[in-house]
Amino acid sequence: MNLHNDLLKTKITHNCEQCCMNCTNCSTACDKFHPENMTEFMDYALECIRGMVEPSKERTLKRYAVRDSRSYNDQVSTLDYYYVLLVNSVLSEIRKGKTDYVYSFEQIKDIMRFESDISVRYIADAEAYEIRKAG
Repeated sequence: MNLHNDLLKTKITHNCEQCCMNCTNCSTACDKFHPENMTEFMDYALECIRGMVEPSKERTLKRYAVRDSRSYNDQVSTLDYYYVLLVNSVLSEIRKGKTDYVYSFEQIKDIMRFESDISVRYIADAEAYEIRKAG
């Protein structure tokens, strides 16, 4: 996963004018996209996400499996189960005043449903996002 692809999936507008790579012959942002001022760009991205997110009345992310007659329960945890664990673990840590990490803007969107006042820092080497409560 890279920043450009993550921005595309989340539908956050970005372009070559914001990039410091100075690519030639590019009309749109490319896979090498890296903003010239990452702090300013992350503030912009968070504002875009805040505009997309509908706050939840719950305190944590919950998912419910829908059982039907065609499903077989093999007692193996699903990837969705681990996703919910990740999001709830991050929520727990940042509510304690600690820092935690996620790996996509989609995860940031889910966290912002429950805690809108967060700060995020992109760590390019790890392709991860450091999250903490802003206040």
